[in-house]
Amino acid sequence: MALRVAVLGASGYGGAGLIERLRSHPEARLVAVASRQYLGRPVDAAWPHLAGLVPLSFVDADEAIAAADLIMCATPHGATAPLVHAARAAGKRVVDLSADFRLDAETYATWYGPHPHPELLSEAVYGLPELYRSELGGAAIVASPGCNATAATLALAPLAADGLLGDVATVTIVTGASGAGRATELGLHFAELNENARPYKVAGSHRHTGEIEATLGRVAAQGKDGRSHGPRERVRLAFNPVLVPMTRGILASAVVTPPGADEDDASLRERYRAFYASDPCVLVQSELPQTKAVAGSDRAAIAVRWDARTRSVVALCAIDNLGKGAAGQALQGMNVALGFSETAGLRMEGQWP
Repeated sequence: MALRVAVLGASGYGGAGLIERLRSHPEARLVAVASRQYLGRPVDAAWPHLAGLVPLSFVDADEAIAAADLIMCATPHGATAPLVHAARAAGKRVVDLSADFRLDAETYATWYGPHPHPELLSEAVYGLPELYRSELGGAAIVASPGCNATAATLALAPLAADGLLGDVATVTIVTGASGAGRATELGLHFAELNENARPYKVAGSHRHTGEIEATLGRVAAQGKDGRSHGPRERVRLAFNPVLVPMTRGILASAVVTPPGADEDDASLRERYRAFYASDPCVLVQSELPQTKAVAGSDRAAIAVRWDARTRSVVALCAIDNLGKGAAGQALQGMNVALGFSETAGLRMEGQWP
């Protein structure tokens, strides 16, 4: 019998990506979609590209939770934890695309405020399969990573595992407008966004900073797919995102100065390929990555270079913020948690042009 899946927050971009992928999943069946804004209306009222393909209407969260075996939450942080609490109380498994279960209670409080349901944090596993595949099996709550955090972490994880991050890792992110969701705010209007590149939440003020530091700190302490829960090493990150006039996509450019390292392009590339050898959604390539090559896909494209003049490593990672950065990654985490084929329902090719 197919796994019955409900999507909460199904009228947002992440929700649309989940609906699209669940339609082609061989082991899962979409049985309910929830949205307060579109309550009672058909799916195509929010998503015209799905007209005639998804014979469902939007219901409230309680009805969606009751109808499914697994709940996928594409809802905002803070508002999601009570929904997860309700789903777990009903005995349902959860994949959460918000930030509510990615961090421990103390770190969450630093970046988001007091956690609404800290008693559930012990049930959650961070849903980056490339690092925590062995822990995801059977997880009751899969905490899917943030889009910026995914790109930065994948760019730096092989260096963290080998103690090559140095004192401070500097990461610049360029990101498309869909990362802000369907919100209507001045900075996302066409006239404000077009022909413009605008930094935001720089100098350590972006909330994904804490998520990236925590994840890389654990990799530095335990290596890849560490099973123990020992103390994390302290990782310091200078994280600076930039909004550009692009619909979807993230390019992370990370620069670190490893202590005493003497590298070259070929040895770095082999280090990365060995680290990601078992990961079907990560491509380590010789050419520099670009966002258009992964647009619409659930893969990450990574390249790494040695800067001999400054004795620094430059690592670059391109993802689709709505694919590997959101819906695709959530489905990948669900697949691993439930023992399905890891790439079931995923989109491996990008869209070109």
